[in-house]
Order: sequence, then C-alpha cells, then structure tokens
Amino acid sequence: MIVNNSYGIFLFYFCSIIQLIIPFVFGTNNYVKMYPKLGENVTLKCGNDYTKKADVSWKMNHKELPGRVSILTNGDLFITNVEKSDSGTYVCDLGTANTYADHVPLNEIELKVISVPSPLVGVKVIPYTVLIHILWKPVEDDGGFPISNVTIRIKEINNSDDKWITVYSNISSLQKEIYHLQFNTLYIVEMWVANIVGNSEKTVVITKTLSELSEIDLEKHLMEGIDKFHTKAWIFAVVVIMTTFSIFGIAFCYLLLKDPRTNKRLDDVEDVERIELIPNITLNPGYCET
Repeated sequence: MIVNNSYGIFLFYFCSIIQLIIPFVFGTNNYVKMYPKLGENVTLKCGNDYTKKADVSWKMNHKELPGRVSILTNGDLFITNVEKSDSGTYVCDLGTANTYADHVPLNEIELKVISVPSPLVGVKVIPYTVLIHILWKPVEDDGGFPISNVTIRIKEINNSDDKWITVYSNISSLQKEIYHLQFNTLYIVEMWVANIVGNSEKTVVITKTLSELSEIDLEKHLMEGIDKFHTKAWIFAVVVIMTTFSIFGIAFCYLLLKDPRTNKRLDDVEDVERIELIPNITLNPGYCET
C-alpha cells in the first residue's frame, strides 16, 4: 500500500515537471489573432497556467512594449485603451528560454486594432427636377476592416411626416441617383459608411430640386440669346443649305436623263445581234452561238 502511494506521488511530480519542461524547451506554438476595437482594454494570454509574472517576457515585433501595458501576476499582458499604434505581433515566452536555438515561444498574438471608418469626403449633390445625382470620393480610412456599403437617407425638410427615403450603394460605385422626388422642394441628405465596428460620422447636405418649367419659361429659354444672334450667320447658313440641295438636285436630274439613253443603246446592240444571227441559222442549221 505504501509502495503504491509513493508511486502515485512520484508519477504526479514527474508529470508536473514534464509540463514545465516541455514549454520551456519546445514552446507551445500557439498563434492567435485578435481584433479589439479602438479604446478597449485588452488582455493577451501567455498560454501557460504554470508561469508567473517573473518567469515570462513579452515582446512586440521585436520592439519595446507600449507604455500603457502591464504584465499581470499570471504572466498575461494587459493593455488599456488600445490605439492604432498598438497593432502588431506580441510574443510571450519564458524569460530564460532565449538561450535555446530554434525555440518556439509560448504564445504569439497578432493584434489588429479596428475602428469605425472615416466619413465620406468629396460629397457632391447635383439636383434636377425629380431626381438628384450624388457623387463621392473613396473612403480614406476603412478602420482596419472592410466597409459593407454606403447608406443614403433623404427626406423633405418642410414635411412634417418624418419619413426618410433610405437607399444603399456599393462603396466602389462612387455615385448614386435617387428618383421620384418633388420638384422645387428642399431636401436634406445624410450619408455614412459602416464596417463591423459601427457607422462613420454622417455627412449632411441640403439641396433643392429644380422648378418645373412652364410653357412661358420654355419659350423664354428657347429664345434666350436671340438678340445676340448675327443675321449674317443666318444668311450664310441658308446659302450653304440651299447650295447643297441644288447640287443634289442637279445630280439627280442628270442620272434620270442619262439612264434612258443607256438603255436605248443596249436595245439597239441586241437588235443588231439578232439580225446577224438569223441568216447564219438559215444557211447553216448546225450553227450555234458561242
């Protein structure tokens, strides 16, 4: 019984020592990716339950760690209010393992801080009577994560019904048209982009659709600038047009007069050939036209 107890205690201590030695010599070969949001507190696990603060060392891309980090008593790394500059690869290892060649660290963590994308820039709204054409430039900063789409909202400013028209557009199209609007009406346009973190800051534009032209306005629009039109230009245009039509008319008449004469000459030639052919057939029945 005593032998069995001693054997069990020995086996327990042996396994514990092995668990300490294996990570010390060979490492754990763990690789983790983390995507914390900007301003969050982050804890990076070292990956070994038997380590302590004094036993581990942390490195970031083979550089010094940021000043806002602290190593906890269990060896984990704690970062407060992460910033974009904190992105990188963090390596945790035993402090005495640097002397081993080809040593695999206890844990490697790729940290990429993400945030909401930057707002849209270069937004331009071109109004028409019953539609508006919206243009924008590519987003300068996607926040470290792909942008899903562009959200556009529009509504009448003087309308008491708080009813928005919402449309979506692909971020790469850089333009969008919105139809079925009222003419001569004030509209407010809101635009933003979003990724997995959230929405960017809104871009707000106020525009007014154009008025519907009446018949009098159309007449004024068509006659606009008529007083500045020079009569000599009008006379020159008429002369050019009449000359062109005259040339086409003369050419057409010439073709009509020439065609009957040509047909008459062809008919005369065929008659002569028929007259010459009759005596040859009469005198020589075996004659064949070749």
